[in-house]
Amino acid sequence: MGRRAVFLLTSFLCLVSLAGVSGCSAKADSLQEKYGYDTSYFMGLRSLQMGDITTGRRQLRSAAKKASPIIARRAKEELAATADGVDDRIDALLSIWKEYGDDDALSPLAEALFDNREYAKLISETDSIDLTAADNKIVFYRLSAMNIKKDSRFDREYSKWCMSRPYTSWHYDLYNEVETNPSLITFRAFVYRRNYASAFNMVKDLLSNPLFLSAQTASDFGKAFLYGSPTYDDNARFMEEKVQKIPAEYQFYFHFYAGRMYDKANDVKSASECYLKAMEAATSDELYDNALWYYLTSLLNDSVDTAAAAVETFRQKWHDSAYFDNFFDSLSCRLLVNHRWQSYCKVAEQIDGYASKEVRSKYFYIASRLIEEGLLSRSKTGADSELEEKRSAFLAKSLDSGTSLYYKFLAARALSLDETQLKKALSTLRIDEDFADDDTGVEKLLLGYADFGFAERIFPEWTKNPDAISLPAAEKLASFLQSCGKINEIYYTQSIRIASRKLNNSEIPLPEDSQLYKLSFPRGFESLVSQYAREHSLNDWLLYALIRSESFFAPKVISSAGAIGLTQLMEQTAGDIARKLKVEKYDLTDSETNIRFGSFYLAEMIRRLDGSILSAAFAYNAGITRVRNWFKSAVFEYNKEQVPMDLFLESVPYEETREYGRKIVSASAMYAMLYNNLSLTDVLAAVVK
Repeated sequence: MGRRAVFLLTSFLCLVSLAGVSGCSAKADSLQEKYGYDTSYFMGLRSLQMGDITTGRRQLRSAAKKASPIIARRAKEELAATADGVDDRIDALLSIWKEYGDDDALSPLAEALFDNREYAKLISETDSIDLTAADNKIVFYRLSAMNIKKDSRFDREYSKWCMSRPYTSWHYDLYNEVETNPSLITFRAFVYRRNYASAFNMVKDLLSNPLFLSAQTASDFGKAFLYGSPTYDDNARFMEEKVQKIPAEYQFYFHFYAGRMYDKANDVKSASECYLKAMEAATSDELYDNALWYYLTSLLNDSVDTAAAAVETFRQKWHDSAYFDNFFDSLSCRLLVNHRWQSYCKVAEQIDGYASKEVRSKYFYIASRLIEEGLLSRSKTGADSELEEKRSAFLAKSLDSGTSLYYKFLAARALSLDETQLKKALSTLRIDEDFADDDTGVEKLLLGYADFGFAERIFPEWTKNPDAISLPAAEKLASFLQSCGKINEIYYTQSIRIASRKLNNSEIPLPEDSQLYKLSFPRGFESLVSQYAREHSLNDWLLYALIRSESFFAPKVISSAGAIGLTQLMEQTAGDIARKLKVEKYDLTDSETNIRFGSFYLAEMIRRLDGSILSAAFAYNAGITRVRNWFKSAVFEYNKEQVPMDLFLESVPYEETREYGRKIVSASAMYAMLYNNLSLTDVLAAVVK
């Protein structure tokens, strides 16, 4: 079957599936009534798919005149894309550019003009753009045309573009086209390509000319010193000497990178002083938070007590609390492994109202467990009744965990919430208080793609503004894409992403009967999961949790580390599994093979770790030898022969593995409750033991 035939079959089957999901027919008359003049756009797309170009373009022209604004624009863009020849296409793109005047309109025009060698026209049409703010793709085509035409303005505009913007692949592509590049642009290209040694060899000469300074170049100068030479002390002192001779607006970067280099030299005092100066010189909230994060982290790497004390000083001064989540995760681990139980509870109280909900939930829950495990000194914290009162208060606050299902579940179990109370807690993971009813027409456009069966157009459009659609719209789009996943697996993953985004950022509490829970935690590859869960004596909800956590049900995904497929197996691990299963040839992107191998490996980890599911999850992520060593350390850290698994998780030295464990627990609980009718208490007892 040809590619076009497969595409048409996919669209047709998705449309049929949607009719079953929504309980309505997809007849043209009902859709015409629902969408009015907008119908012409969707019918035009359908005609084009069927190869009827004449009818399709006629319908699109009608939509361009009469449809609602965003759909009329998409109709015009489709008319340009299907124009008979290059000249007609350029004329259509010019018309769109004149009407809308934004980067989305100019970008395809600039590309078309460049590809058609209409360099003078391209330069003329882009004369009014702001080189410091326009889409880099547009600037690239403009400057490339100017370079070819030997435009006298090229050198000035090229330098301005490279001086004022973060360096991107568009900059580097033009750099390779220009015969002779200025030294500053060559320097920035070196930094972009991480050729820091060459960049370092240029940096001192460049710094002798103050005209070279900009926020972007100042940042690159710091990177060249930090990564291009091991003489950290000397380089830091050099930048500190220079800082008084440069404009105040760029001093942040010199203080900041001097601090980074003192950190490398293990000079915490000097590093801290530089970060504090960088915070004073910061020209934006983002830069301030960046310097503060490094300041706190530098203190933590030197002394957990000093870092904990600094939290009280700076808790009111950061701007984006979520920016510090990973610092607080590291601080939590360090406080626990260093037996700072009292300090832990103090930090929990100090960050109330200042750290993100996710961080506060973690600290409140763990503080409650430290009390429960008898790890706090009563002489410092009060009598038993006072401790129990504090523990209860911590647990109540931990329940308000934002999007952190893990701590919400653990707190709910500790508070003995009934089913109704738990559902209420899950209905408000995070409420989007800034949500406003869609006035751009994006929601109607997306729903139209679903109603008319254009699955391939939904996710790209949604990613442009993922928070613009309402809860009911998100449910419908996710349901439609999930049904289309039976024909093309990519839609299944897209469905989960749309559903999960709305689950974690809904404008209203989720109704009790909302489908968003099951759409966010679906049972993909159900027959294969059931088969291999039984074969390897696993609970199916655990195998679903593994697949969702590892790959979001994307069969052919390959991680940056080289892990492959649904259960994200490394080639070496898969080779060992294949030998044990006596499989000679295998393909990890094959769904059945991947699920078979992954379930075997998980079951083996559980068996070798005395039946502990959470320990096996840690081993799946980080290796069984590491996990066994971590257990030995935890016995000392908590002074207990049997360390509770929830506390053990918090002392695991790898942040990635800690978060992986939380994901597995949370997803297991969701699957077991949604599909297996297990109580939260039962599933947590099975996983966190």
